[in-house]
Amino acid sequence: MKSNDIEVYAEFLAQCREMLGPFDIEKLAFDPEYKAQFFERIAINPNDKIFKMAKTINRKLAKELRTQY
Repeated sequence: MKSNDIEVYAEFLAQCREMLGPFDIEKLAFDPEYKAQFFERIAINPNDKIFKMAKTINRKLAKELRTQY
């Protein structure tokens, strides 16, 4: 991830924690089912900014996972 990507990801996680409460960051990174449920919870939230950030981050994380394996 680039420095700017990390900043966006950190901001996203901070907003998610504020909005959703605590969550397991490790499971979010490595558990596809947990990740899907997490992003579903984001999708039903009326905050458009967080939804757009979630889509961008989800796409970048998926791309990184594909390039690692």
